[in-house]
Amino acid sequence: MDGSHDRATEAESAATPVILAVTADDDRYATTRAEATRLAAEQRGRLILYDWDAATLLGDPLPSNWSGQGAADDVPSELDEAELEAAGRAPIADQVKQARQAGVPTTAWLPSEPGVGPLADYAREHRVGTIVVPRDLESAGELERLATATPDPAKDVPAETNARVVLVSSDEADAHKGSDGGG
Repeated sequence: MDGSHDRATEAESAATPVILAVTADDDRYATTRAEATRLAAEQRGRLILYDWDAATLLGDPLPSNWSGQGAADDVPSELDEAELEAAGRAPIADQVKQARQAGVPTTAWLPSEPGVGPLADYAREHRVGTIVVPRDLESAGELERLATATPDPAKDVPAETNARVVLVSSDEADAHKGSDGGG
């Protein structure tokens, strides 16, 4: 039956760590994506690239056959390379391909609503264990609102999303590859 198949799929998904990484098609978050790929490989998990800019572009980021009325049930919750190409998101498709070439099962999502609320909702719905965020979102005030609308995301985000948040700055990641310590 479909119900038992869905439960089996959910059980398999729950057993595999899921890492969500903020990315963009202009590749300004390449270091964040590289760190997320490293974490996913290390944890033998899978990676979902979350296109931070998708909802800020004109129009719905998904092709009309997915975004039309009555098609909500047909919309995939994660997109592979071919689906990203069909959505006109070749740069994100290339990023998925790069992570897969590194041995990490990878998909992507193009949110239709901007901001941290939809990111937190998506993370909860997909049982994300780690969210990898570029530090410049914090300086822009976005990180503080991630899921909780509080100034203490280190304390509140895990309570809201059951996920840990990893902040990545391009300078830090290059200087401290894999290091948790300051310096």
